[in-house]
Amino acid sequence: MTEQIFQGGDEIQKKDLESHLSSLCQLENVGVLLGAGSSKAAGGKVMKQVWQDFKGANPLSVSFLRDECKLITQPEIDNDSVNVELLIDQVVKFIEVSTIRQDDVEKLEQARNQLYRSVTSAALLVADEFPTQAVGKLECLSHHRNLLEKLISNRQPGQSAPAIFTTNYDLAIEWAAEEVGIQVVNGFVGTHTRTFQPHTFDLGFRNVNAQGEARFGHYNLYLYKLHGSLTWMQDKDGNITELPSSLAYQQAIQPLIDHGTFSSNQHLIYPGANKYHHTIGYVYGEMFRRFSEFLGKPQTALFVNGYGFGDYHINRIILGALLNPSLHIVIYYPELSALNGLDPSKFNEAQKCIDKIKKMKISQITVIGGGDAYFNAFVDMIPKPVLFPKNNTAKILADAIRDLAPSKDDF
Repeated sequence: MTEQIFQGGDEIQKKDLESHLSSLCQLENVGVLLGAGSSKAAGGKVMKQVWQDFKGANPLSVSFLRDECKLITQPEIDNDSVNVELLIDQVVKFIEVSTIRQDDVEKLEQARNQLYRSVTSAALLVADEFPTQAVGKLECLSHHRNLLEKLISNRQPGQSAPAIFTTNYDLAIEWAAEEVGIQVVNGFVGTHTRTFQPHTFDLGFRNVNAQGEARFGHYNLYLYKLHGSLTWMQDKDGNITELPSSLAYQQAIQPLIDHGTFSSNQHLIYPGANKYHHTIGYVYGEMFRRFSEFLGKPQTALFVNGYGFGDYHINRIILGALLNPSLHIVIYYPELSALNGLDPSKFNEAQKCIDKIKKMKISQITVIGGGDAYFNAFVDMIPKPVLFPKNNTAKILADAIRDLAPSKDDF
């Protein structure tokens, strides 16, 4: 896959990109927006794979949606080009139409639950390990751990802790942070019952035993799950709580995976054209407000990886934030070179957005395509903080002291 790197619309070399990334990591505010592609190496699935999973497991529902409902066509099925978001939305709308037959309603509800099951399965990552509490140590999450360690260590005392925004339901960030001992502030607080308290996003941790500016080092990161989480549940009063992963699996995830039983308490924003409508709720509205607010801060860098630009409401926030003159965005989009061979009039919404961003020729935007755009390569390219080599520290200090000592010529 051909590597392409553009900054301000002009192609640049990889060494220039590495220098640019090093500078961005020192800005006052550093954030990362992660999409489904960032979890693929950890066992997650992108939307095309979600459709393939649904198609392979539910041939009768595929035939029903094609022949009876006319919601999908055979060429779409053969080419695995079915838009899962649109399909789920259409199925839900069909269920709400009172004029259709009851047996068709039951088939549609079954198809909806099967689609939900495929989407949820894609977010389980390490499915066999999920019910346990210690999966952050697994090799498949090594790059997630590395990402968090690099983001934290590049922060200077007094700067804000790194922020991670994600459209993923999975727990990759939480598990990785738990393994490396990083506190995650995700808006939920409580020991036995964790409820959403957005003011926690304005709080941080400090070391009360340290001296001077070392007190204000970085011991936490902020996590904003824009579309919900596998562990978020909604009670009968509409309150959203966060459960331990094992309990969420037992109460909501496993019944859906094993039996196709969908719990209305599982508070996820499943893919659909009406996705933005669901984000106006209290929790999701707060998450998106914080995302927009973050992008408006001075001296801010946002790295975008694994996100396919298929969510209009997120694209709108990103494009609108470019009015901030000190915002820098680095977009990783593996299929960038493929756009050159396509007819622009046939671009999908995601391709139109990327093409528009590239053609803006704004120096604030860097776009990377090809193999360097995948999650593992992105993490590897993030610079490590500048430190004395561990084995040479004593020698460096000794040499410095010797140089400062007065010589006999000074007397």
